[in-house]
Amino acid sequence: MPAENDGNFRALLRLAIDSGDENLKKHVQTAALIQKKIINRINKSQCFAIIADETTDVSGIEQFSICIRYVDRFENEEKLREDFLCFVPVEDTTGSGLANVLIDKLKELKLSFAHIRGQGYDGARSMSGHVKGCASVIQNLYPAALYVHCANHSLNFAIATTCKIPAIRNCIGSMKETVNLFRMSTKAGTLLKNLILESFPNSKQVRNTLGGALRISFFI
Repeated sequence: MPAENDGNFRALLRLAIDSGDENLKKHVQTAALIQKKIINRINKSQCFAIIADETTDVSGIEQFSICIRYVDRFENEEKLREDFLCFVPVEDTTGSGLANVLIDKLKELKLSFAHIRGQGYDGARSMSGHVKGCASVIQNLYPAALYVHCANHSLNFAIATTCKIPAIRNCIGSMKETVNLFRMSTKAGTLLKNLILESFPNSKQVRNTLGGALRISFFI
């Protein structure tokens, strides 16, 4: 058993494995190997940024989701990657407590802090506070780890603000009604899918719902 409570789901997984579920055991071991390969790539890149967000799971336990953004070098090519590493339960939600959890976990995973160059979190005071926030605590220890406000959270704030403008709110309402038309009508959905395939015959991502076909028609 782990020293800390890591949630009911993981406890049930351990119980199933201990009870003789060999398929589940093999799957979990494979996941660990994938994580190890990702960490090796990150250390090889010698430059990475932490992306983390705090949330509460269904059992009420605070969790940190940790991702790493880095440049992957393979066969003389460089590709920007963003890979999920793990969830980490947290009890101390102060800036220093969250920073300690991040640092301890990344050290446990054997990531080299000599290569950290950035941090990306939301705007919550415990994360971004310039005196006692998680970002400040880590940057005091590793000055090269510059903090940047998470772009996804910034986009969410921008959308929430613009939705208060009547013209934009009405436009989004019209889009929602269009979505519902293709989602609820098999005939309309099939027609849209056929039109997409006619215009983009090489498309491999066509689904008979607005959540798929219509969005693809916007972004292909």
